[in-house]
Amino acid sequence: MQATTLYSGTRRTPWFQARMGWMLSLFVVFGFSNARPSLRAQQPPASAAAENLWTAARSGDLAAVTRELDAGVDVNAATAYQSTALSFASDRGHLAVVKLLLDRGANPNLKDTFYKASPLNWAQYGKHYDVVTTLLIGGAEGTDLLLLNAICDGDAQLLAAVLKSGRASKETLSLAAALAELKEAKELLPYFEGLEFPIRVLERPTADQRKLYEGDYAQTDGTSRLKIRSEENGVEVDFGMGVPGILFFATGTNTFLNGGQRLEFEMAEGKVSKLILSREGGNVEFSPSVSESQEEPFEKSFAGDATDSLAHRSSQSDLDVSSVHWPGFRGTGSRGIADGQNPPKSWDLVEGKNVAWRSRIEGLGNSCPVVWGDYLYITSASSLEGNRSVEIGQTGAVDSIADDSVYDFRLYCLEKKTGLLVWQRNCKTAKPMGKRHSKSSHANPTVTTDGHHVVAWFGSEGLYVYDASGQLIWSRDFGVLDSGWFYDASYQWGFGSSPVLFGDSLFLQCDIQKGSFLVCLELKTGRERWRMAREEIPTWSTPVVHSFGDLPMLITHGTRAARGYDARDGKLLWWLKDHSEIVVPTPNVAHDLIYLASGYAPIQPIIAVRPEARGELRLPGRMPREGGEAVSSDPGIAWSHQRGGPYMPTPIVYGDFLYACSNSGVVTCYRAKTGEQIYKKRLNAEIQSFTASPVAADGRLYFTAEDGCVLVVKAGGVFELISKNPGGAKVLATPAISDGMFFLRTTEELIAVREARSGTNPEEP
Repeated sequence: MQATTLYSGTRRTPWFQARMGWMLSLFVVFGFSNARPSLRAQQPPASAAAENLWTAARSGDLAAVTRELDAGVDVNAATAYQSTALSFASDRGHLAVVKLLLDRGANPNLKDTFYKASPLNWAQYGKHYDVVTTLLIGGAEGTDLLLLNAICDGDAQLLAAVLKSGRASKETLSLAAALAELKEAKELLPYFEGLEFPIRVLERPTADQRKLYEGDYAQTDGTSRLKIRSEENGVEVDFGMGVPGILFFATGTNTFLNGGQRLEFEMAEGKVSKLILSREGGNVEFSPSVSESQEEPFEKSFAGDATDSLAHRSSQSDLDVSSVHWPGFRGTGSRGIADGQNPPKSWDLVEGKNVAWRSRIEGLGNSCPVVWGDYLYITSASSLEGNRSVEIGQTGAVDSIADDSVYDFRLYCLEKKTGLLVWQRNCKTAKPMGKRHSKSSHANPTVTTDGHHVVAWFGSEGLYVYDASGQLIWSRDFGVLDSGWFYDASYQWGFGSSPVLFGDSLFLQCDIQKGSFLVCLELKTGRERWRMAREEIPTWSTPVVHSFGDLPMLITHGTRAARGYDARDGKLLWWLKDHSEIVVPTPNVAHDLIYLASGYAPIQPIIAVRPEARGELRLPGRMPREGGEAVSSDPGIAWSHQRGGPYMPTPIVYGDFLYACSNSGVVTCYRAKTGEQIYKKRLNAEIQSFTASPVAADGRLYFTAEDGCVLVVKAGGVFELISKNPGGAKVLATPAISDGMFFLRTTEELIAVREARSGTNPEEP
């Protein structure tokens, strides 16, 4: 599975609804990634009593909160991320608990160390307006900032909550009223009636003046970029995070405001000379620059190169992983390549063009189709009463889906050419041991097979190995494998890492809230060959095994570290610390390099590691979280970029190039051996949500959007869209390719498309 257990995008309802863009911009521009302490700092383990207090605060259990406080638990006891019971209660809107905690001395101004958010921020994001008022009256700082946020976001309820506290300054009331007038926000203006504050008239820049501010800007130290666009009431700022731009409202001819952030343009000789972005805690300076979007290749950098330097040429490693079999997540070696299989270039699922067959798959699953010979395998979790809703689009949700239904955890075998059912097995019937995310399912990991063994893996619901005829060989139960939000374990998202076969061994990567581990099993019997404990928080990345000479290396990606192990005994060979706090993409191996990527803001690296590396590696230019100096180079790192790593889709290395697709559908092409960026293009302006990983075959790249549309792009260093193929269905699973067919799993069906031969029906075998 390509880990569709996570939220993708920018806005949660209600959690990130108003200010996620604000938070991301702070991460990128003000460098909180280097300021916050290490996740691995030796935090004292939380006491059971403190855990009980946090749990009670989350659930709104007033009696339990009272009991723990009466027993002497510190009301400000904090998690490893320095979140307190007041933060949890405020996030969930438990007003009575919030009042009790404040009465018992809870500090309303403690901020966590990851998001830098206070209880007031959590209440605001959750739209718990009565809690907002209570916190402000109770001494929470930030009244004036919250008032400006309410105006900029057009949030009348938040405005009412802030004014009800009576703590807003007259100066800020004056500015807020003027902004409401500027926006012509008729629904907000009545709230200012009867209040005493000086009348303020904002000086607005003309359209021509705003036009001067448009363009691309780079931070002085080169760490961040942003794009400015002119709008009627101000300027829109795109922070380059794949999120909607943020509108800053004009408060003067060269000053613009959005909540607590302020833009000021300095002019020289009729042009912008400097842009200053200010917020509480500091200023950041930007200068006008050339667009980072790279609408065309870097032509100057290729001066003197051969004219075909940007052409696609399949490498030997591409051919090595290409076959009629597609035996696991992203095919052989997790490479996602199927040269010689000649999948179709165009189709239309809505009109039925080039559709070979469609088979309904009962239940819900985000696992991907796999193929061996004439057969196709897939899993699902089915319940008559279960919740089948799946959210697509850039929602940013973190909530879990509550569902107490009994499910059948199923493995299907279908005929590849016809889609007819060969056999079906119920691996287990039970209530799921954990919750799932709104973009997730209870059947996320993808099947793997060697043609003799078919491995179905459901995380907490067990591991099952069948033979090709559907007879169970053995099964294992690893207990509850709780994957969810690292910041708050009460949000469960579902397990996502897929099993991997290598020779006669089966590997599982289990990065969970507590007790993460890596295990190697004997494929024939399920006997445990070795197990390694991992100091990891939840991840959804599938491991990769690749032989470098005589050494079979097991490569895993994780938040605390990417790691290389000797697959024979689990010995740790190398490790590279400090990746995204949520790691999803799977490692790639090509050109005798190991490619790693992760994209949860603010840390979004793309890295190429040399397989001969040993011991601890250091990413050049990165300040370590534990402190100390950055290094200028590391012999184990071939190349790296601090920005550009995708959040959900795994990058693909095909021929001489590496292609990374963001959640919003922006594809960046790099030279795979050097990391040189070649182009950066948006696939389609109308399609901006991608979870499935790209796949490739016969000189073409296939990018699958969440609405089922597949965009086919010519491989190579020059972007060329070949076709746009409508889907009309929700798709979060990565497709498979085999024998002239392209297999697409929607939330309802498994669909095979194939080019129609002249004078034939594509539905004929």
